[in-house]
Parts: sequence; structure tokens; C-alpha cells
Amino acid sequence: MDNANDINGKHDITTDIKKKLKDKCPKAAELKQSATIDKPETKTERVIFGNITQNEIISNAKSSSGSGRPTQIDIETWRDMICSKLYGTHSQKLADEIATLARRLATDTIPHYHISTLSLHADLFHLRKKTMALGQ
Repeated sequence: MDNANDINGKHDITTDIKKKLKDKCPKAAELKQSATIDKPETKTERVIFGNITQNEIISNAKSSSGSGRPTQIDIETWRDMICSKLYGTHSQKLADEIATLARRLATDTIPHYHISTLSLHADLFHLRKKTMALGQ
């Protein structure tokens, strides 16, 4: 936890670890009034997000690259889940649900707990793929 003696990996949460983490975190600054917005929230027009479709998700999955933080699923896994014919209509349904989610996230206020299971479902889908590959 020290800069001179960093230890990689998982740590048990001890009093010493908590203290070192607290020492590394910057102190909270007072909110500047100039950083606040004093006007009412404006809603985004839904029509401009209407082109986020199943086909757009599939097309973008084929041409994207990168890591998968915070889901810890990289784009290759998403591409496989979305574009593979191995899963039949499930891949198309997943792409359609992702498109619906993207449209709603862009236009609605959605509580986190409504979408927090997305990464769980993706993990289960990936696990199913591994099981099918092993022939079990």
C-alpha cells in the first residue's frame, strides 16, 4: 500500500489498510457555486436516438475494440455473444435489448438497480458458452 512498497493483488480490509487508503484520498473541496446549474433539467429529444437499433448494435460490435470495465467482459466476448450464430436468436435478442437499454439510458432517468444485473446476465451467458464448448 506504500508507494515505495506497493503490493499487488487483493488485500484484507484491516485498520492499517483503511488508514493508508484514507491518507491517499484527497480531502473534499467545498462546492463552488459557479459549478452548479440553476436551471431546470432539460429532457433530450427521443427522436434523435431512434436509430439505435439491433442492427446498429451488431454493426458496432463487429468494429469495436477495447476492455470491458466495469463488467470485466472485453469487446471480443460481447462481439461473440452479439454476432455469433452459435446462439441462434438469443444473439439477436441480446442486441435488441442492448439497443433498447441504450435508447432509454440516453433519454430517461433510470435507477441503477434496474440495470445492475446486466453484467450478471452477461457473465451467465459467457458461462453457458464455455459449458457448450466443453460439450456438457
